[in-house]
Amino acid sequence: MPQYVQRQHRRGSVGFPVVGSRLAPSHASKKHQQERLIEPPAYSEPASPPKCRLGAFPQVPTDLKSDCAVPNIDCEEFGEATGKGPMHTVVSLFSGCGGMDLGFLGGFRFGGQHYSRLPFEVVWANDIDGLACDTYSKNLGREHLQRGRIADVMHTLPDSADVVIGGFPCQDVSINGQRSLDGGERTILYERMIDVIRRCRPKVFVAENVKGLLMSHGKPFFDQMLADFALPGYQVDHKLYLAADYGVPQMRERVFIVGVKGRSEFIHPNALDRRMTARDALGDLEEAAADKAKAHIWSKAQRSPEQGDRRLKADKPATTIRAEHHGNVQWHYKLDRRISLREAARLQSFPDEFEFVCAMRATERQIGNAVPPVLAWHIAKAVGEYIDPDRV
Repeated sequence: MPQYVQRQHRRGSVGFPVVGSRLAPSHASKKHQQERLIEPPAYSEPASPPKCRLGAFPQVPTDLKSDCAVPNIDCEEFGEATGKGPMHTVVSLFSGCGGMDLGFLGGFRFGGQHYSRLPFEVVWANDIDGLACDTYSKNLGREHLQRGRIADVMHTLPDSADVVIGGFPCQDVSINGQRSLDGGERTILYERMIDVIRRCRPKVFVAENVKGLLMSHGKPFFDQMLADFALPGYQVDHKLYLAADYGVPQMRERVFIVGVKGRSEFIHPNALDRRMTARDALGDLEEAAADKAKAHIWSKAQRSPEQGDRRLKADKPATTIRAEHHGNVQWHYKLDRRISLREAARLQSFPDEFEFVCAMRATERQIGNAVPPVLAWHIAKAVGEYIDPDRV
């Protein structure tokens, strides 16, 4: 697969000068290859929206060979991240198009900031949605991906893993779902995650779900779920995360359940000082023409209460990107149209190099169902610090 070297922007601002990343081939100069990788700095307000660079997506060289398992992640940086020991192995459940997996891997750029490679390797992943698997394979590789019902592929699991992650399906408890709770076919899939934890005995597990679990209609079920996750030898706690507090331009709230093996408590990452706004994330696309190859296409549904009437606010993070739009895609804060698939992906913090290979409706579902990669990166970094404090 192609090998890339992520490069730090040389502009003075450390805010959001260019949302799309710049990738250079691995045969770039030694000077560029030796540039220091940075942790995401504090946000700063850009002087003005940048010019459109959607058309400047990197061209993938076809004459380069690499042993890197993941496209768009630098293998040299991979080696730097692993210099202190072997990678922590990750089993990923209900992986979707790969948002949480990308966050655990790191090594991508979003919002003008670089999210460094983390010492994790996804060794097994699974999803029942074939189209989501197509997108996952395109971006994160297919060798470790198992397609189909989790009950049918559990026999292929490794005997052990350092980390188990998963965003088990949540429509049965979401505010916009059916609220069928423990009677919902999708919701009881958390029990399959517990089965995997019992088998693999990870050092840490991370489960993601909707805020509805904490509301009055879901609290009894959530309490039972926490009790079920509290397997012998594990400490389990949870936190309601607001994605906008962690570099994601979206007011998305999700519950993360974290279990750790041992006596030490897991320390959740601290919120950042500044929130990225819709204009920060989308400003350079205001003048971009529709481009199917870049997923910069949008629904033509008219604006009405029946078809969705929410307009983004330029100076605030977006409202929650939903999986089942039914025409209810947010309207652009400035333009007389709904946001495009690429814009929705940016509001979920996917880098522009992440390709969606399916039709519009399937891609909407994949984007809306995903865990924002940048939010996942912050949680993954905290997981790495728990497992090996001297390494991350």
